[in-house]
Amino acid sequence: MPELDLALIADYVHAEGGVAYVMRGCIDTVTAPEVPTGRNIGFLFRVTFARNECGRPHRLEVLFQGEGGERLTHVQTVVTPEWDDTLPAHWRVKLLGGLNFGVPLPQYGLYSFDVMINDSQEKAIELRVVQPPAPQLDAPADA
Repeated sequence: MPELDLALIADYVHAEGGVAYVMRGCIDTVTAPEVPTGRNIGFLFRVTFARNECGRPHRLEVLFQGEGGERLTHVQTVVTPEWDDTLPAHWRVKLLGGLNFGVPLPQYGLYSFDVMINDSQEKAIELRVVQPPAPQLDAPADA
């Protein structure tokens, strides 16, 4: 069965030649002065495949959901990993990918990026949206 080896959210991601370029990675909190709002995010993932899973299509999905489970954004792709004969027989083929897309943030609270591979949920990455902290008033100076 394909395995999700890595998944994170960031401001921006780019995957090329098995290397990831990540700008402000591992985000779990967004501070928003008002809602509703939206946010562009980067989603980095790495999926590994056994030799017998190569040469056939696999569906990868990212479901962005609100606190009540309502689906807000859905991104999917189909990948067909190819076996590399130079690898040891027990080795797993690694597929590194990055997606950049916008998500709506209709209210403050908790959200989830659910990662699915071939209709099976592999991981949920939590995100919370909060208000900025209240400004601190300066204490009066002693006379």
